[in-house]
Amino acid sequence: MADDPDPIDRIAFLARSKPRTHVLRQLLNSGPATQRSLRDRIDASRSTIARALTAFEERDWVRRDSGTYQITPVGELVIRDFIDLKETVRLTDELSEFLQWFPMSEYGVEPGQLRSADIVPHTPGDPYAPGRAQTELLNRTEQFRGLFSSLDLEGTKLVHEQVVNGTLEAEITVSSDVDRTIETEAFAPLFAEQLETGRLTVRVADNDPPFYLGIGDEETVQIGVEDDEGFPRALLESTDDSLLEWADEIYREYREAATIKRPEDI
Repeated sequence: MADDPDPIDRIAFLARSKPRTHVLRQLLNSGPATQRSLRDRIDASRSTIARALTAFEERDWVRRDSGTYQITPVGELVIRDFIDLKETVRLTDELSEFLQWFPMSEYGVEPGQLRSADIVPHTPGDPYAPGRAQTELLNRTEQFRGLFSSLDLEGTKLVHEQVVNGTLEAEITVSSDVDRTIETEAFAPLFAEQLETGRLTVRVADNDPPFYLGIGDEETVQIGVEDDEGFPRALLESTDDSLLEWADEIYREYREAATIKRPEDI
């Protein structure tokens, strides 16, 4: 009988040894196997695999029948949940810079929606990486919707060129700070010309968006987060359908409570 009745001890028993997890995963994915066949598939010694199987039998995670080992329902539940936990830990490591600044619970985003996302973090050696990723989406997009809590001049010039040339149609909802930026000397001519084309629509949000949200061609979503000083920290990009639905809902909430900006307003 196993001497680790405490669930934490059982988790530790499994987590401390990669061969143990490999054995259980092999039995889960490939079905019943002998010790010999497991040795052929797993990079571990004969004694390591034998000890693992004996320990699993004691915990009722595997069952032996005539020299063949089969995972039990208990063992299947254990390894599936362990894999999920491992994936969650990996995910939080990759998303740490993003999660630090994004209020997930407040906006109803579930961790599972972010599993397939790509993260572009700010680093001391490359602080502009999130901005470049945002620009890359605009470069490959024909239709764009977005929430903006800040603007940069280079990105604005890029969008201006695409809108004026007819390669991009865009609708953006901006914060009150961005609205004031649009009316400054550097930005006003660019926005006025875009609005005149009819291919750009600008709305000013009633409540300031707390993050950047971009939706490209209704198939890619980006979420950009800033620190308390307004510096970009990370950008998340995903094609997950449920996250796209979430982004569409968030955008519509801000859009419906926003005031349209006309060329004569600039």
